[in-house]
Amino acid sequence: DMGQDKVKYCIATTSGKPRVPVSIDAAGLRKHFTAESVHSGESDFDPPRFKPDPSVYLLAASWVGLDPSECIAVEDSASGVGSASNAGIPLIVGYVGASHIASSSKSSHADMLMAGTRADSGRGASLVLEDMRDLPAVVQAFRDAKCSGQDNVGLEELTSGCQGKVYLPKATLL
Repeated sequence: DMGQDKVKYCIATTSGKPRVPVSIDAAGLRKHFTAESVHSGESDFDPPRFKPDPSVYLLAASWVGLDPSECIAVEDSASGVGSASNAGIPLIVGYVGASHIASSSKSSHADMLMAGTRADSGRGASLVLEDMRDLPAVVQAFRDAKCSGQDNVGLEELTSGCQGKVYLPKATLL
């Protein structure tokens, strides 16, 4: 449980605000999100600013009172990863455990999220989780590193507390 007293969080979505409560209820997360904690690229801007535009992430970071460089994004789409990357969010956690991603395509979907094809800089997801129950351990490792003054956190350190499948970027040979 990442209670609001421990971790500030909100939703940064491209979906219009009227559709978001349906998803929140379907996920059983009603007690964690208020209407004010939902930020929409479609509903909060005129004209709408859809991902990979960084605007909705910049708005969400402002709402929680943090600089984007102190934030973590969780994303399941290339445009969402691009939006978070374009906003300067240092840790982007991809997610492939949703029911709409077939088991046989989780690995290729993870590779796509890490590829960063929709980010101006080409920076994709830092890592990809298959089990959302691993997110609190990743968040805690990130916070511990930030609190100790580390600018860069190793992927091994971030994922050491994970129980489920974690996808990491493939090493590149120089």
